[in-house]
Amino acid sequence: MSLTNARAAIEESLQDTLKAANPTVSVVFDNTPFTSPGKSKKYVMVSIDFSQATQQPQGDAVAYYSGSVTCGIMTPKNKGARDSMVLAQDVINAFTELNKSTYVDKYSVSPRLSQINGPTSVNTEGDSHYLSVVTCDFTANG
Repeated sequence: MSLTNARAAIEESLQDTLKAANPTVSVVFDNTPFTSPGKSKKYVMVSIDFSQATQQPQGDAVAYYSGSVTCGIMTPKNKGARDSMVLAQDVINAFTELNKSTYVDKYSVSPRLSQINGPTSVNTEGDSHYLSVVTCDFTANG
């Protein structure tokens, strides 16, 4: 198992679930180049941060990863909060897909997401988009 596989499992699940829910929404990950799609477009910015890379029981190290996933949900301003809340629910649904018994673990990392927090709203004057943030913690092991 590697950090790359753990990240790929989470990214792919989020991407696939969000695209199925709303194909017009762009999903952007923190490890890829990105140009803002414009003031009238909805998009989700995803950041995956690792906080632990192994467990150290007696003997050899065991591959065990943990961290957090943060999704910044960007919706055009002056359209009301409905679009933001619908997209936040899509993100929450995408998070829970990894924990379902039907999830196919093609990366062999057994990803699991735990406590989901949000959506928390951030509305800054002058910004083109309304920001809602949904976060959760994750674990993965080999």
